[in-house]
Amino acid sequence: MNIISIHTDHDGSITISKDGVFILHAQIDRFSNVIASSVPTSKLLNRIKDLRMKFDKVYISFLYDSSHWLWIDMLKKYDLIKRKGEIFYYENKHHHYFHASCAEATVGKSEHMVVIDGHGSPLKEGKEQETVFKNNKIVYKSQKNIGWDYECKTAEVFNLRKGRAFRSCGKLMAKSLHDPELNKFQKHTEELIDEVIPRGHVTYTGGVAQNVLANSKYKNIDIKIDPLCTDQGISLGVMNHVLGKKLNLQDNPVYLGFKPKYDLSKFKSFHATNANVCAILKTKPVGIFQGRSEQGQRGLGNRSLLIDARHKDAFELMNKIKKREKWRPFAPAVLEEHASDYFDIEGSSPYMLYTYQMKQRIDSVCAVDGSSRIQTVSKENNKNFYNLLECFNNVNKIPLLLNTSLNLSGHTLAEDLDDVYYMMKYGNLDCCYLPELKKIITV
Repeated sequence: MNIISIHTDHDGSITISKDGVFILHAQIDRFSNVIASSVPTSKLLNRIKDLRMKFDKVYISFLYDSSHWLWIDMLKKYDLIKRKGEIFYYENKHHHYFHASCAEATVGKSEHMVVIDGHGSPLKEGKEQETVFKNNKIVYKSQKNIGWDYECKTAEVFNLRKGRAFRSCGKLMAKSLHDPELNKFQKHTEELIDEVIPRGHVTYTGGVAQNVLANSKYKNIDIKIDPLCTDQGISLGVMNHVLGKKLNLQDNPVYLGFKPKYDLSKFKSFHATNANVCAILKTKPVGIFQGRSEQGQRGLGNRSLLIDARHKDAFELMNKIKKREKWRPFAPAVLEEHASDYFDIEGSSPYMLYTYQMKQRIDSVCAVDGSSRIQTVSKENNKNFYNLLECFNNVNKIPLLLNTSLNLSGHTLAEDLDDVYYMMKYGNLDCCYLPELKKIITV
């Protein structure tokens, strides 16, 4: 039984299974290079076709504005639905349930499953913005509109259009550490979140779960946060529901995309070891491209840009590529076993969901209040990235690198080497490391 689930509204995604076994999950906009888009493209449809699967069942989820009709049309044109294949639709009333279902697959079920949604249309009747489930039944719901208000404030501060500012809320978080009025707004948001989240065993998801400042209040208590908390996880939630809640991706909840194709015909390529790459990282940014792409908003070592965080011009060198405001620091990736030497952390933080105070300040990866949104890296979590960090530590006596996502400003995370080629051609990226091939590529 081949099944595909597709979320066809903003932040669209696809999830595929075969005979009850998870195959892959991918964000649609990575293939159109239009942020938050859910429109099918030939690039994505051809990648699906490469799997040599025709689908027995297609599950479509959407809210209001949707490309679901186009998806069905294109799946048929690409001959991806079996002759007797069935098509099912889930509309907005199931939306929060599918957020919770996704979280159950990625981080596990708890006594309470909490969904605090971000972008949405709170004025439409029946569109709750905060929901608490217990045993798959709603035990609390409200329209505090925490996420919507945060988006509206973001739109106001940065002169953006309401309804399209949800991808810029991270700017408001960073700015709140510099502006007393915005800091007051952030603290009020945290109070509202705290009113929704019950005490005890909790799994927390929904767009607001990207607010790492608010999350950090919960990092040492029994609350699990879904790294696929935005609508880009909805198709995974649908799939978990369809498969009877049997998906368990807790060992690998983010590296879920298509396996990469390594066509190097556009590039110059050179044999490279980790030691070679570490030497370059001392002087300039290096991309790293390997394995299945990360799903979610952050580069976590498979599609990342790296540099020695201590370089006196680390921020400026990286910013030639990223074009980030000076008040928005970058984040560090650190070897898990050394994280507590540099940060006030107990345990691990592999998905950049929390901030921690830095014990030894490094300005390029540290906010004005001394905190960092860190990624801890273990050999089990990402072997190749771990080995690179370990090599850097052995040579340079520091177990961390500045790590940001492999993309240009305003672009989606690089999905394939065509995207990397574009970054090199037009975006000031000089080289990229392919650890699976032990090669550095340039143009």
